[in-house]
Amino acid sequence: MHDSDMVHLRKTPSPRIWHPTMISERNATEQTALTTRGSTGGKLSWDTIQCPGLTPGAAEIHRLSEDIPKRLAVFSYKEALPYLWVVFAGGTGTGKSTLFNAFCEKPLSQTGVERPKTFGPILYVHRDCPIEKGFPFPSLQVNRQASTDSVSSPATGTAGHLFILEHNRDDWSHLLIVDTPDLDSVEAENRQIAEDLYLLSDAVVFVTSQEKYADDVPYQFFVRMMEEKKPYFFLLNKTDERLTEQDVMGALRGQGISFGNDRVWLIPYAPSDPFQWISEHLAFHDFVHRFSQEFSTQGMEDLREKEHARRANDLTIRLGRVLDLLERENQAGRKWLSQLDVLCQKTCHDLINEQKKRFTAQSREYLQREIRRLFTKYDVLAKPRRIIREVFLTAFALFGFRKESTQQTHKDSLSKIRQKIDLAPVQLTIEKFNRSVLEKLPPSDETSPLFKIIRQTSMVLNDEEIKERIWKEHDHLDAWLEQTFQKLSQELPIHKKWGIYSTSILWGILIISFEIVVGGGFSMLDAALDSVIAPFVTKGAVELFAYHEIQKIARELAKRYQEGLLSVVQQQRKRYEDCLQSLLTPPETVESLQALHSEIASRKVL
Repeated sequence: MHDSDMVHLRKTPSPRIWHPTMISERNATEQTALTTRGSTGGKLSWDTIQCPGLTPGAAEIHRLSEDIPKRLAVFSYKEALPYLWVVFAGGTGTGKSTLFNAFCEKPLSQTGVERPKTFGPILYVHRDCPIEKGFPFPSLQVNRQASTDSVSSPATGTAGHLFILEHNRDDWSHLLIVDTPDLDSVEAENRQIAEDLYLLSDAVVFVTSQEKYADDVPYQFFVRMMEEKKPYFFLLNKTDERLTEQDVMGALRGQGISFGNDRVWLIPYAPSDPFQWISEHLAFHDFVHRFSQEFSTQGMEDLREKEHARRANDLTIRLGRVLDLLERENQAGRKWLSQLDVLCQKTCHDLINEQKKRFTAQSREYLQREIRRLFTKYDVLAKPRRIIREVFLTAFALFGFRKESTQQTHKDSLSKIRQKIDLAPVQLTIEKFNRSVLEKLPPSDETSPLFKIIRQTSMVLNDEEIKERIWKEHDHLDAWLEQTFQKLSQELPIHKKWGIYSTSILWGILIISFEIVVGGGFSMLDAALDSVIAPFVTKGAVELFAYHEIQKIARELAKRYQEGLLSVVQQQRKRYEDCLQSLLTPPETVESLQALHSEIASRKVL
């Protein structure tokens, strides 16, 4: 085809010229806002989308949380700028840049037998096209070269840069033609750029060659392009003259790809000067003619609307998918916490039972023997108050609390009890609990965040932390017991003590109760108190009242002490719960995703 024929194809019918003034102010304003908020206006932080990895979809959540923001930025950018992006894509050595040059009718992109030749994307655009405004890929630096009538030398592009070459062709004022890096480039950055520019594309000119069309990376790209129903043109370059379209279609069908032969063009191998040879080849002319028909200015709005709706639909599907996967992770998280509670409850039950066994084995027989010995010393007919006092003082001595002098303080009594607390059973309990969590609750995926973090040493309460926690609980009990004693002792009438219940005797009874509890005698408490105190209680209402008060205080003491012990297990459980919660997506992020999903779904029409 001669140059005059090419001009005729591109100028019939009369072109509609596009300029930046056609950009919608509303869309331009919303371009960046849409990427960070939902219709509710809530701030959306994509970095907060995460999961513990309890379901098979965890890896997909990670991929989507990286992919959706990029697609959303492209959606907003494309909505704001009324241009059609045409991307030349293909594998290494397929002649992609040569076909790009022939299509643009200028040697814009460097070609040659050395591979690769395109190190960065090269964009051919009208001089009035403001593509820099809101460009959705900040990692890709945009460099523009002013339009000239001729190109001094073909460009190779630069990795990490989008090199813009301007033109003055009004018939192409609505098009942006891009030569991309190779899909199978050895440089990961170049492969990512090719993928990113594909997201911007409204049509793809897919270039392959006879020896490359079955290569996996370009093949998978083409399959995805077909699945997404992206407008495309399939150019098989450097073919043997004997190869026919039927041969190509048959080979592609054998790989599971089926499409009409009106989308395929075979460009034979150029014996010399590929740029000139391809420019004059009939198959290439036919491709240009088809492209000019389908991507004229007259059909531009329909094409943009279709692509906009396709992108909106794609985004709603992806947002819906990530919301569904996040809900599955939340459900799995709730189940995991429920199982953690079961382990915690069992651990607490075992700890209390172990404490009771310790008391029974070490103290029950000794306590009963000493109580019987005390009973034999009590003579209700001979000076009962003196004997009672001696009995209780003897009882205090049995447990190490008989005062050596009247100056012994309550603080000293409580301090002696603390020294008798054995931390080993609690430490062993925490160790067993942690082992149960690792054995019964690990995620199946060993690479998941939760699997890794629950194995960190910082997750486990160490001996010093356990000691600190128990001492803290003991301090609370000390303060409570002292306050309770003060309140009760203040109620003793000045003119009449409650029989055996003088302040010193009262404190001694409370200390005995405390030691029984610390020794694990939770279930023995009432029996022990009854054995020691009940024989000395008269029928007087005052003494009975005091006796019942002591029983009530002792029971509350036992309850509080148990809770203090179990709080260590609960603290360890809380660490696991906090760990899980820290790996879940915050509710406000999920709400913003839901709002964004609704907003995108409502904007499928330009």
